Amino acid sequence: MKLLTYKAFKTFLFFILLLISSVNQAQKVDFTSITINQKDYYQELDFELVLKKIIIPVTINNKTYKFLLDTGAPNIISNTVLKELEIENQKNISVSDANNKQQEMNLVLVKSIKINDLDFRNSAAIVSDLNNHFLLKCYGIDGFIGSNLLQNSVLKISLKDKKIVITNDVKKLKPTAKPTKLKLVGAQKSPFVALTISGKNCDIGTEYALLDTGMDGLYDISNRINTLFQKENIVEKLASNIGAADIGLFGVNDSKEQHLVKINALKINQTSFENIITTTTDDDNSRIGLDLLKYGDVIIDFKNKKFYFEAEEKINLNDKQPPVSLSFNENHKIIIGHVWNNDYLDKIQFGDEVIRLDSYNFREMNTCDILMTRQLIKEKSSYEMEILRKDNTTFTIKIEK
Repeated sequence: MKLLTYKAFKTFLFFILLLISSVNQAQKVDFTSITINQKDYYQELDFELVLKKIIIPVTINNKTYKFLLDTGAPNIISNTVLKELEIENQKNISVSDANNKQQEMNLVLVKSIKINDLDFRNSAAIVSDLNNHFLLKCYGIDGFIGSNLLQNSVLKISLKDKKIVITNDVKKLKPTAKPTKLKLVGAQKSPFVALTISGKNCDIGTEYALLDTGMDGLYDISNRINTLFQKENIVEKLASNIGAADIGLFGVNDSKEQHLVKINALKINQTSFENIITTTTDDDNSRIGLDLLKYGDVIIDFKNKKFYFEAEEKINLNDKQPPVSLSFNENHKIIIGHVWNNDYLDKIQFGDEVIRLDSYNFREMNTCDILMTRQLIKEKSSYEMEILRKDNTTFTIKIEK
């Protein structure tokens, strides 16, 4: 998953990637052993939106927990939940985050996870210290509901109603849109949807992108796809810059060259999004994030490998080019991540610490406070930043969007 917002907020970008992107397949991790006690079911429940993340109630051992719904990740439980479950049979596996940093993590089998009356049995879950991760702790969650839990079901998400539905039969949802093919990839059954991207001269490219409900934003294009599409004039490069913005589960990414690109039209099912500006990502795959649900309801039919998007046929985003992006460094301080506007290249650079943005003094704020202020910052058309250079000198700069 990635905590990312677009449009104006991309000038204050926390490009935070927390997706566990790969589990070593040679270790034969079985994420498919799940069964559901009910055969015919339709469960509707309200969800809470916390810092732009879908949080749902989950019952384990008759105790209710808060889990983040993330189709871009496998099931995850916190160390706290693990202790309460007293699971002795644990398996060490090697896990890579989206920055390809690896660590050994525990894999356990949870006998029962209940969502409303639905009882998911024998679910594999990775154990992570969520309460002590400097970003994840802000959400107050006890785990993740990942794509592997839902692989035999149909999931509908409505952001406007703040409801999800889990059922065994898509007909019970009465879809209003035609479906497209859904690919389920890897051991965790990650859902990939088909995209069509059109250039200015009507050049067309297609790809499958990960549908990641744990990611803010609409669309991130992988460097791999971006390279292919630029050769065919399907996407337009606006800027390139060496910097760092990705923060994975295991730490901050190394500085690398990334690109800011413009997309003339992006088609998902029958809906065309026009005039998109986005950044590249080092992940192998492009991603579609939670902002898709701002424009319509989605139905992910894992069972029959179909995807529905109930929305208008044409949506003009009219994204504007962001001047800079911000990130965190390894000490959890706010820094310049990328400089996208050439007018600022001789004034600020990657790694400079941002001490203050207008009235927000970041040195007096913890990480969670900073995440909570992002909507206010998003609405600013210009702002002043106080910068600490690497030579320990400070200065102020006015940023115009």
